[in-house]
Amino acid sequence: MMKVAKKKIVPLLLVGGILAGGGIVAETVYGAETEVLQPKSVEYEIQMMKDSGMTLEQVKQFVEISKEGKEFFEKDAKIKAENDLKEIDELKTTHPEEAKELYSKIDDPAYSQNELNGLVALAGSALGTKGDVLVSYEINSGSSSIGVGHTAIVSKDSSRTIESFAKSWSPTGKDGVQYYPNTWKGRSKVYGLWVKGANNTKYLNATSYAQGQIGKGYNWSFFDKNRTDKFYCSQLAWRSWKNQGIDIDNVTWDTVVTPMELVKSSNTTIFYSN
Repeated sequence: MMKVAKKKIVPLLLVGGILAGGGIVAETVYGAETEVLQPKSVEYEIQMMKDSGMTLEQVKQFVEISKEGKEFFEKDAKIKAENDLKEIDELKTTHPEEAKELYSKIDDPAYSQNELNGLVALAGSALGTKGDVLVSYEINSGSSSIGVGHTAIVSKDSSRTIESFAKSWSPTGKDGVQYYPNTWKGRSKVYGLWVKGANNTKYLNATSYAQGQIGKGYNWSFFDKNRTDKFYCSQLAWRSWKNQGIDIDNVTWDTVVTPMELVKSSNTTIFYSN
């Protein structure tokens, strides 16, 4: 719990609605005189953002981004998944050499074709292989109230992923970047991403970078994607690939990167959706 010594928290004006899990909480939140902020509460999450250096205006912007993300994953992401999977299939049939150059894993025996979901890793509940980026709107890494989804990157051992959670949201109770079991195939609202034009070496190096960040803390400053001492979930996947010379953020010039932007990026393609 975060203790606040009997002082007013700066007003947390969130204007309109706040994402809470899968729905919208239609209320305006104001700081109140309190001594303890409960983890997973709106006040706690926003205070953590403010303590990390985010301004009130940035918090409000983040709320708007979360709304945009919810709308995208409810409709447009599904359409993009259908189009991407169709493109992979058509390119493999009509231009096999171009397909291999663009999608180096397209003939990887570690993947099998699934008529409903696309290409999936064969083993158990694991999804993808090294360096693949996994996105879900079913869970969040640091907030239930201002949710933008969650991102993981598959480790060299595809039975595990590298993910960054805030301590209060971590399945293991650990803060920041850690290994987790790769159970993504069994989850809903999941998108598996390949990075366009990446060869085996780049996939390996992206994974190595992510694994090298194990133990670093969670980055609550969502508008500071360029720091490397702490990471939020989508920032970790983005930086792992940025260091390989491929920017998988959809809006490359700004300072925030969300799971939605990784899915929308022109440098990724959806190989799996559920």
